[in-house]
Amino acid sequence: MIQENCPGRAWRRSLLTSCVLLLGSEGASAVGFMVNAPSQVTGLANAGSAVYDRSTAAITNNPAAMSLLNGAQIGGNLTGVFPDWEVNEGWDCKAENTCSNNNAQNSSFIPTLGYVRPLSDRLTWGIGLGASAGQGMDYGRRFRSRPIVTSNEVQVLGLVNSLSWRFDDQWTFGIGAGAIYGSFEQKQDLPSLSASAGDDIASVIDFVGLARECEGLPPPAQALCLKGAIGESGLDPESAAETLTSIRSYLGGESGTRVKLEGDDIEAHVVVGLTYEFLPGHRLGLAYNYMSDFEFEGNATIKGQLLSDETYQKVDDSLTWDMPERVVVSGSHQLSNAFTFFWDFERVFFDDFESTDLQIEGYPELIIDRNFKDANRYAIGGEYAFTDSFTLQLGLSLDESPVDDSDRMPDIPVEEIVKTSIGGIFQITDRLNIHTYAIAEFLGGGEIEQLASIDGHKIGESFTMDTDAVVYVVGVSVGYRF
Repeated sequence: MIQENCPGRAWRRSLLTSCVLLLGSEGASAVGFMVNAPSQVTGLANAGSAVYDRSTAAITNNPAAMSLLNGAQIGGNLTGVFPDWEVNEGWDCKAENTCSNNNAQNSSFIPTLGYVRPLSDRLTWGIGLGASAGQGMDYGRRFRSRPIVTSNEVQVLGLVNSLSWRFDDQWTFGIGAGAIYGSFEQKQDLPSLSASAGDDIASVIDFVGLARECEGLPPPAQALCLKGAIGESGLDPESAAETLTSIRSYLGGESGTRVKLEGDDIEAHVVVGLTYEFLPGHRLGLAYNYMSDFEFEGNATIKGQLLSDETYQKVDDSLTWDMPERVVVSGSHQLSNAFTFFWDFERVFFDDFESTDLQIEGYPELIIDRNFKDANRYAIGGEYAFTDSFTLQLGLSLDESPVDDSDRMPDIPVEEIVKTSIGGIFQITDRLNIHTYAIAEFLGGGEIEQLASIDGHKIGESFTMDTDAVVYVVGVSVGYRF
């Protein structure tokens, strides 16, 4: 996260933020919080991503496929992402005034850019800029998840240099290496408590979860219940009990102590792949992606008393965020002069994403359990050339959820995604083509059965919600061959 007293991070942020602010947090979603950068493959629901030979997206999808492109090319893309994300609260949120925002995600736009140039008959070079991952929610300041999150955003932008080598008419090999820049921001709202109440933020979150069980009780019984929640959570009973009036106001929807976490990091990205044309018009591709894990470092801004007698703090913080390795196998099969069929199978290795570890200066480390698991993506698609100047694309994909309902939390409510896509490629001249596409992404129910899980302890199991979410994606790509 950003440290204002660190010149190195200051220039790094100013250099890259101008690009990353344009990137959407849930655009062109793939498994979990990973993103398939928009390109001509988007109209196929990203089927054939490791073998597609008409897009500069090969730079990052599979560098080996750059050798399949016809000459030097430049490609650019602009995609609009329009979520329709409705939260169904498992409580009477209108009576409590604790409902989520009408749309828990904001619209966004994603640009990508790539350039491919043959260096010889066998060697091809390319450079590409685009989104690699994203996650973001905005529930509003009064939503019941506010001890954990009112809003958050994680964005990853990648710059990759790639080389491709053609061995013969059947085999190509490619490798790419570059940097990924990640930024993180999260806002929370917790009860205001003085330093004498304790020093562990996990106790505050635990208390809020337990205190929800006291709602609806008669005032004398509620007071006893709240005192019991204070003791069970690990807060100091005498100190916290003195603030029961403000705690009741907080539970009734009033603001408490607001916390803003933010930061960034730069890590490495490596992609290697190959393609093999085993029969004329029939090709297989294999690509492996590795990204280093992030440790976002920066500042926590605390407005109010967070187990402190200070009413304003700005201190250092850090947050770990594991990036999964990915393996993709693709195929393309030209079944007639006009029709080509594509498919993808991708394995995303999320099992190392066991926790995000948050360290705020002056407080014990907060270990937030994630318990993600490996998940797959399946995609099929087809292109039909009606004329030399127009090709229609259709695609369908399924992205499995990398987390079970029992482990999902409101700050990262990832689910399975079913995507349907349609696209059109317009060949304007021999050198210029324009590609348009539209996608509807149908997300699963997103059932959540807990406020959080911290260091193996589930908190706030009375917190329940699900979602009705559809993400609409529209975009245009332009490709020019020199």
